[in-house]
Amino acid sequence: MAHADRTFAPAEANTVQLNEPTSPDADFRVERKEARNWRISLLSARASHWFETNFARGSQDARVLETNLAGANAFIRRARVDGFRTEYIGPLARSYF
Repeated sequence: MAHADRTFAPAEANTVQLNEPTSPDADFRVERKEARNWRISLLSARASHWFETNFARGSQDARVLETNLAGANAFIRRARVDGFRTEYIGPLARSYF
Protein backbone atom coordinates (compact mmCIF):
# COMPACT_ATOMS: atom_id res chain seq x y z
CA MET A 1 0.00 0.00 0.00
CA ALA A 2 1.37 3.41 -0.99
CA HIS A 3 1.68 6.11 1.63
CA ALA A 4 1.54 9.84 1.12
CA ASP A 5 5.05 11.01 1.88
CA ARG A 6 4.79 14.33 0.09
CA THR A 7 3.69 17.50 1.83
CA PHE A 8 0.65 19.34 0.57
CA ALA A 9 1.27 22.91 -0.52
CA PRO A 10 -1.89 24.66 -1.70
CA ALA A 11 -1.68 27.05 -4.64
CA GLU A 12 -2.13 30.77 -4.21
CA ALA A 13 -5.70 31.92 -3.77
CA ASN A 14 -7.76 32.26 -6.96
CA THR A 15 -5.21 30.51 -9.17
CA VAL A 16 -5.37 27.28 -11.10
CA GLN A 17 -2.24 25.23 -11.65
CA LEU A 18 -2.30 22.30 -14.04
CA ASN A 19 0.95 20.40 -13.61
CA GLU A 20 0.01 17.41 -15.74
CA PRO A 21 0.66 17.94 -19.47
CA THR A 22 -1.85 16.91 -22.09
CA SER A 23 -1.94 13.15 -22.38
CA PRO A 24 -0.87 11.79 -25.76
CA ASP A 25 -3.36 8.99 -25.11
CA ALA A 26 -6.45 11.22 -24.99
CA ASP A 27 -8.70 11.09 -28.04
CA PHE A 28 -10.98 13.98 -27.07
CA ARG A 29 -10.83 17.07 -24.86
CA VAL A 30 -13.93 18.39 -23.08
CA GLU A 31 -13.92 21.84 -21.52
CA ARG A 32 -16.48 24.37 -20.37
CA LYS A 33 -16.45 27.54 -22.44
CA GLU A 34 -19.34 29.55 -21.00
CA ALA A 35 -22.06 29.06 -18.42
CA ARG A 36 -24.00 26.57 -20.56
CA ASN A 37 -21.63 25.85 -23.43
CA TRP A 38 -19.12 23.01 -23.59
CA ARG A 39 -16.55 22.37 -26.31
CA ILE A 40 -15.40 18.91 -27.38
CA SER A 41 -12.18 18.88 -29.42
CA LEU A 42 -10.67 15.96 -31.31
CA LEU A 43 -7.09 15.08 -30.39
CA SER A 44 -6.37 11.86 -32.30
CA ALA A 45 -6.75 10.58 -35.86
CA ARG A 46 -8.78 7.54 -34.78
CA ALA A 47 -11.15 9.85 -32.92
CA SER A 48 -11.68 11.87 -36.11
CA HIS A 49 -13.05 8.85 -37.97
CA TRP A 50 -15.36 7.87 -35.11
CA PHE A 51 -16.52 11.47 -34.66
CA GLU A 52 -17.29 11.92 -38.38
CA THR A 53 -19.36 8.74 -38.37
CA ASN A 54 -21.32 9.50 -35.20
CA PHE A 55 -21.46 13.26 -34.62
CA ALA A 56 -20.26 15.39 -37.54
CA ARG A 57 -22.79 17.66 -39.11
CA GLY A 58 -22.22 19.29 -42.49
CA SER A 59 -22.17 22.86 -41.16
CA GLN A 60 -19.88 22.31 -38.13
CA ASP A 61 -16.11 22.32 -37.89
CA ALA A 62 -15.01 18.72 -38.25
CA ARG A 63 -12.62 19.05 -35.27
CA VAL A 64 -14.89 20.71 -32.69
CA LEU A 65 -18.38 20.09 -31.29
CA GLU A 66 -20.11 22.64 -29.09
CA THR A 67 -22.93 21.40 -26.88
CA ASN A 68 -24.59 21.75 -23.48
CA LEU A 69 -23.75 19.82 -20.30
CA ALA A 70 -26.16 16.96 -21.05
CA GLY A 71 -24.69 16.62 -24.54
CA ALA A 72 -21.12 16.62 -23.20
CA ASN A 73 -21.99 13.91 -20.66
CA ALA A 74 -23.69 11.78 -23.32
CA PHE A 75 -20.69 12.22 -25.61
CA ILE A 76 -18.19 11.18 -22.91
CA ARG A 77 -20.30 8.14 -22.03
CA ARG A 78 -20.61 7.00 -25.65
CA ALA A 79 -16.92 7.60 -26.40
CA ARG A 80 -15.93 5.65 -23.30
CA VAL A 81 -18.18 2.71 -24.22
CA ASP A 82 -16.53 2.65 -27.66
CA GLY A 83 -13.04 2.56 -26.11
CA PHE A 84 -11.95 6.20 -26.42
CA ARG A 85 -10.19 8.24 -23.77
CA THR A 86 -11.43 11.73 -22.93
CA GLU A 87 -9.46 14.51 -21.27
CA TYR A 88 -11.75 16.71 -19.15
CA ILE A 89 -10.37 20.11 -18.22
CA GLY A 90 -12.03 21.10 -14.97
CA PRO A 91 -11.68 24.24 -12.88
CA LEU A 92 -8.84 22.80 -10.78
CA ALA A 93 -7.27 19.93 -12.72
CA ARG A 94 -7.38 17.63 -15.73
CA SER A 95 -9.16 14.30 -15.51
CA TYR A 96 -9.15 11.34 -17.87
CA PHE A 97 -12.07 9.04 -18.60
